Order: sequence, then structure tokens, then C-alpha cells
Amino acid sequence: MLLQIAKSIFQRRLTSAIALPSVLLLLFSGVSLWQINRLLSALQWVDHSDQVIAQAYRTHKLLLDIQTGSRGYIITGQQEFLKPYQKAIPDINIAFLELNNLVVDNSLQVQRIKQLQLHYQDWNRLISQGLELRQQGKVESVVNFVAREKQMDVIRTQIEAFIATEETLRNRRSQTARETAQQVSTNSIILAIIIGITLTYYIRQQIYKVSQSYENALKTAIEQTEIAQLSAQRLADLHKIDRAILAAEPNVTIIRDALKRLRQLINCQQAFSILFNFETKTAEVLAGDADSELPLTEGTTLPIADFFLPEVLSQPPFLVINAENPPIIQQLGGREKNSCLTIPLQVEDVVIGEIILVKSQPETFSREVLEIAQEVSAQLAIAIKQSQLRQQLQDYATQLEHRVSERTAQLQEINHDLEAFNYSVSHDLRAPLRTMQGFAQALLEDYSDQLDSFGQDCLNYIAEGAKQMDTLITDLLSYSRLSRSQISLQPVDLNVVVREAMMQIDAQIQQQQAHIQIENALPQVLAHRSTLVQVVTNLLNNAIKFVQSDREPVVQIYSKEYHQEQATWVKLWIIDNGIGIAPEHQERIFRVFERLHGVEVYPGTGIGLAIVRKGLEKMGGFCGVESQLGQGSRFWIALPKAVLERQDTRDS
Repeated sequence: MLLQIAKSIFQRRLTSAIALPSVLLLLFSGVSLWQINRLLSALQWVDHSDQVIAQAYRTHKLLLDIQTGSRGYIITGQQEFLKPYQKAIPDINIAFLELNNLVVDNSLQVQRIKQLQLHYQDWNRLISQGLELRQQGKVESVVNFVAREKQMDVIRTQIEAFIATEETLRNRRSQTARETAQQVSTNSIILAIIIGITLTYYIRQQIYKVSQSYENALKTAIEQTEIAQLSAQRLADLHKIDRAILAAEPNVTIIRDALKRLRQLINCQQAFSILFNFETKTAEVLAGDADSELPLTEGTTLPIADFFLPEVLSQPPFLVINAENPPIIQQLGGREKNSCLTIPLQVEDVVIGEIILVKSQPETFSREVLEIAQEVSAQLAIAIKQSQLRQQLQDYATQLEHRVSERTAQLQEINHDLEAFNYSVSHDLRAPLRTMQGFAQALLEDYSDQLDSFGQDCLNYIAEGAKQMDTLITDLLSYSRLSRSQISLQPVDLNVVVREAMMQIDAQIQQQQAHIQIENALPQVLAHRSTLVQVVTNLLNNAIKFVQSDREPVVQIYSKEYHQEQATWVKLWIIDNGIGIAPEHQERIFRVFERLHGVEVYPGTGIGLAIVRKGLEKMGGFCGVESQLGQGSRFWIALPKAVLERQDTRDS
């Protein structure tokens, strides 16, 4: 009985001893499993954030390839530059889709991707327009170029915001993972103490193993994060190089900064940019950057034979230092067994220079280093070519300004001669005419009874000829003065202009009993008042002059408004019932000295309509005629309508 009781107690204790540790072990296992699941979930989210960031940088790289390829082709017209563009275009939509699938659980990021795709579509449309213009041989406008660059800046800003949000999430999730690991370690220690001494060693070993696993997992996550950060840093540096080259005018400082960033990316000790001049067979050290003193001084000019020639640079740029290399490469590579890499600066399949990279260790440059160097060299080549083209444009502009100055001086000299001629005509030539006219008139008045009819006719011919010559000189001076004068445009009332023109030819109106009808109130136009009065006077004079002798002149005047190039114009019509003008002569009549009839039939100098056209040209207007023989003429002039500011009158 006692044995059975003792056995029962032993069994209970044994059961308790086994059960409690078992329960504690099960509890420990359950808690540990729960904590491990939390940790794994946190690590998975960290890994997910890394995937999103990597995909975002890949999408950014595709956009940069599209920008670089399209810009290079638009600027140079070479199909070679379209390769990055053509390679990236098929992948960009897939990249957007993969990026959207990765952040489908984040509505904010999904919305950003949608906005990014919309901006990309607008940007790609601008690129397509630029490519079509280049394919048509046309030059892209500055407005389209600036709009495309602004759209790319918006895309770049959105990608940076997208990555910044994911990096914040990744940091938060990494912190959660660390905190979860710490909680697992703490709970494991507490449960190990409760289990007892008998299981201490075992539990410690398990805790150590679990902790070690946690640490390894954290270490792996940290290493992956560092790799992603290094990749992001490389893309960021390449992006900064691109922006430094494309956003500013290329000069030695910008090229030197690009070489410095390139050295940091590929971990080399020296970098040089060399520019070839094939006419002088020389090479200039354009810029350089090194850890210590530069072995090649910037601005130094050396024989081009000291460098790799274009036919050598066209080969793959994995160059090994040997006796066949040019002197400069041997000089740079011969120090401490350095290794050199030469990348051509190439635009439109033409090598304009080279980039030399030097490492202090005799090692081979990797494929990744080569790709980075080639990308930077392509951008630098375009930047240098742009600088050269810009300098050529400045030289052309300087030459053009010089030519304009010379032509201006010549025109000023010609104008001076014209002014002297006008003075001579208006004074020296008119004086003899007045003398001829005066003496002829005096002879007719004082000695007409001593002259026969033939002599009197001769004196009349002399006086009339002098009068016609004086009229011709007056018209010539008016035409010349109108051609040389500078006029300012102001609002002018056409009603006032027509009335003043009618007053100037009132004698002709009364003599020929002309009827002038103004059908409606005339608007105001932008014109020079005195010039416009002269124009209307000449048109009215022609309207009442070129009429058949058995018919009284009838002239109709009215105006109409029309729209052209987002402006309102006024067309003033002057319609007569005269002899009309054949269509083949309607352009001739606006030229100087162009007459369709003899002076004995219709008097005049043949300059009146030339003054009309010249006056309209000086005021920025137009003129024309619609006519048929025997059916009268419809002359018109067109000028911009004057826009008057409205003044509101209010009681004070």
C-alpha cells in the first residue's frame, strides 16, 4: 500500500516534473513560434520594400535611357543615340505594371504610379513630336524642348517622392524587425529561467541558436539593404552627372565635376578628358581629377600621336598596358603598375576625344565599370559638342551684327545722300522752274499783244510744263519723304480723315460736280493721321479724275470689319463709276511712274497710287483694287481697328 502510494506520489511528481517542463516547453515553443512568425513577417516586409525600391530605380533608369536616347537623337539626328530609347520603350510599361503590382496594398503609392504614368504619357508625346520633327529634318522649337524638360523634372520629383516613401516604410519595418528580435530574446530568457535549472543549459543553447539565427537574418537583411543603398547611390550619382551636364552650359568645371563623380563610382585614382583637334593634329587636356597632383595639366596641348587614334578607339575599350600603347598611356600606366582604361568621346560616329581612367592596381575593369564610363562619356561628348555649336552660333551672331552695322552705316550714308538730293531738288531745281513759269506768265500778261498765236501757245506750253514739273517734284518729294520717315501709330477717326481729304480736293469736286456718298459712320483705326489723309486724298482724287467726260463722278465710301490673326481689321472701300482698270494692269498702277493713259487725256504724275501703297506699308496696312474696264473701280485700304479703353463715369 505504501509502495503504491509512494509510487503514485513519484508518478505524480514525475508527471508534474515532466508535465511542467513540458508545458513550459510547449509554451516556450508556442511563444517562440509566434515571435518567429512576427519576425519573419517583418523581414518579409523589409524585403518587399527593397524589391519596390529596386523596381522604382529600374523604372527610373528606363526613363533616363528614354530621355538620353531621344535627346541625343533630337540634337544630333543620329540613329545610334536611339538605341537606349528603343530598348527602354518596350520595357517601361511593363516596369510600371510590376511596380503597381508590388504596391497594390498601398493606395497612396498606387495613386502616385497612376499620376506618374499620366505625366509619362504627356512627356512621351512631347518626345514623339521632337523625334518626328528630327525625322522630317526640322529643328525642335525651344518651347517644346523646355516643356519636355519640365515634364521630366515632374516625373523625376514624383519618383523621388515614391522612393522616399518606400525608404521610410523600409526603415520603419527594419526597426520593427529589430524590436521583434529583441522581444524574442527577452521572452526566451524569461521562459528559460522559469523552466528551471534542469533545462537551463538546453534552453540557453536553444536561445543562443535562435538568437544566432535572428542575428544572421538581421545581418543578411542589413547586407541586402546596404547593397540596395549602394545601387541607389550609384544611380543617384549617375543622375547627378546627367543633370550637371544637361542643366548647365558645359565648361571645364562641370566636366571636372563629372570626372570626380565618375572616379567615386568606379573607384579609380585619376580621370582625364582629352579633346582632339584634327586640323592641327593636337590634343588638349580639357579637364582632369585625381587624388594627388595631376600628371597631365589642364589646358596642356600635346601631339595627337601621343594618344590613341580614332581607329583604335573604335575597338572594345579593354586596354592593357604594353609597349604598343601611345606615350601618354605608357606614362600613366607605367607608374606603380597602374592599369588604364580609355573610352572614346564620340558624336555622330565621329571621335572628338577620349576619357582616360587610371587605377593604381593592375586589375581588369569590370563590365559594370565599362557601362558606367561609357554612359558618362556619351553625355560628356554631347555636352562638349553642344558647347562647340553654341560657340559657333555666337561667332555667327557676332559676324551678323558686324554685317548689320556695316549695312546700317551704308544705309545712313545713302539716306544722307538722299536728303542732300531732296534738298537740291526742292530748292535748286524748283527755283529755275518758278523762274520759267514766272517769266512765261509775265510775257503773256505784258507782251501778248506783240506775239502771234503760235508764240502765245509756246508760252502757255512753257508755263504748263513748268507747272507739271513742279507737281512731279512735289509728288517725288512726298514719296521719298514717306519712304524715309519714322511714324508712330495712334487711334485715328476715319470720319475726320475723309472730311479733311474732301476739303483738300474741294476745288476738283466743285469743278467736276462730283457726288461723294458716305454710307455709314466710319470707325477708328490705328494709323498716322497725316499719312492716312494723304492716302485717302489720292484715292478720292483718282476716283473723280478717271471718269468719262460725259459722266458726273459718283463716289461711295463705306467700311467693313473683319478678323484676321486674332485681331480686328477695318477695310475702307472707295468705289467710283469711272473708266475701270483691266485685271492685267491692276498691280502695275501701284508702282512709281506707272500710267495707263497719257497726260493729255488724264493729267497726273503716276506717283499718287505708289504713295498710297507706301503709306499703307509704313502703317502696317494693305491696299488693293477690284475693277473691270468700263465698270468703275473698287479701291480698298485695310488697317487695324483701334481698341479704345472704356471709361466708366460714376457719381462721386
